[in-house]
Amino acid sequence: MSQYRADQLVFLDESGINTHMGERTHGWGPKGKRVQHKVSGQKAPNVSLLPALTVDGYVACTIFHGSVNKERFEHFLKTDLLHRCGKFPEPRSVLVMDNAKIHKNLDEVCRLILLMRLMLGSNGASGGT
Repeated sequence: MSQYRADQLVFLDESGINTHMGERTHGWGPKGKRVQHKVSGQKAPNVSLLPALTVDGYVACTIFHGSVNKERFEHFLKTDLLHRCGKFPEPRSVLVMDNAKIHKNLDEVCRLILLMRLMLGSNGASGGT
């Protein structure tokens, strides 16, 4: 990655949380006293975060109920991110992703990028938000 400038990099990584994730099963209290804490027996819905981060901060971010799947990831690329990216070697022109299963179909990602370039015309992205 050392061949790229910092302003060219756009980092993508999904994250999920569950509102019951932080519930404790143990706690601190006065010696000899039981710590009282009620825990719901119901499972809470998952909430997912899909951000795109650069050295200048977030360029795109979406939050939704449920987990990130291939369709949601592609939708995020199409509607939220690619129009904010530049043509290589402009700023925000190199996408950096982990090897999650939803990132494996790079042919589809490349097709989306080419489609966005056609929609933007030969000038590429405006470089703005």
